[in-house]
Amino acid sequence: AERSARRPKPTKLALNTTPRAAWACITDEKVLRREIARTFSDKANHLYTVDQEGVTADEKETDIRLRSTAASQQATLELKIGEQPRSAGALRGALKDQLLKKYMSSDECRAGCLYISVASDRTWRHPDTGKKLDLDGLIEMLNEEADRIAADLGGAVRLMAKGLDLRPRLPPENVAGGDE
Repeated sequence: AERSARRPKPTKLALNTTPRAAWACITDEKVLRREIARTFSDKANHLYTVDQEGVTADEKETDIRLRSTAASQQATLELKIGEQPRSAGALRGALKDQLLKKYMSSDECRAGCLYISVASDRTWRHPDTGKKLDLDGLIEMLNEEADRIAADLGGAVRLMAKGLDLRPRLPPENVAGGDE
């Protein structure tokens, strides 16, 4: 009878263990690259290896390269900090001119991703329309270009852009005002 009167299970606290706030303070791409590479490495589970600043056959340095442990396949990640003074047109050009032509020139590298991090409410101008783009709009425009490039190459490569949104999720609480 005593066993049926069990204690309630303790409530789990939802702790934010992500490195978001720490990464948001990073303004140097090589430092952020190391942190992102470490995260990929921690999650690899022996499926791939992670190289940083690996040199390609043409002596170009990729930011992060993921190499499959099961096959001779690899992917290249190029990181850009959104707060740096780069236009949407320059980022769009980086898909083809930097990521594809420089870093994906190896036959084993058929996938590439352009990561854009933001820690502020940065906006860009669409290179064709002049329309203001937030991070989501920028990533949508970049992925349209990535799809166009891949289609032009007959689907032989996979390109994409991803946003790494490091902005705070909630506004800071008003501690001094005594609001509850």
